[in-house]
Amino acid sequence: MPHSTDFEAAGRVKSRLAVAFFIASATALSAADGAFEKTIPVPRGSDARLVWKYRDCSVHSLTLRNYPDDEDIEEARRKNPGDKTWLWWEFNVSNSGDTKCRISLLLEVLDKRGKVLKSSDRSDSVSPGELDDDIRVSTLMKTLDIVDAAKVRLKARIEPK
Repeated sequence: MPHSTDFEAAGRVKSRLAVAFFIASATALSAADGAFEKTIPVPRGSDARLVWKYRDCSVHSLTLRNYPDDEDIEEARRKNPGDKTWLWWEFNVSNSGDTKCRISLLLEVLDKRGKVLKSSDRSDSVSPGELDDDIRVSTLMKTLDIVDAAKVRLKARIEPK
């Protein structure tokens, strides 16, 4: 005969599965209405693949431009910890449809504990038939903050215009 702790453990597993299913369903529903969210490592030196699609409009990837080089980082550490760097977060987008769409983007740069160091946003429209376009979100932040940042939280809303 099973012990009551076996039933309790089975109940906890079922509860965890139900929560995981609910979260997965909520994510799928948000993508169905054109809303997307993803937290990724800061894309230093490579593109981050996103593949967010709503109807005929897509956000394909993110490229971080103007990341400080080793010399800039060393100078900030040695001489000027308050030094700032302009960063350009370039989202590759497309519209394979025949009507204009609007893409709204928000990014939050996070430290190792998940605290927001910097946030920025931008919205732009993508013309019909535009298969290779970019939306650039700019941030001015301390050089050492971006160097030490762990992740970036990305949010997007894609909708017809």
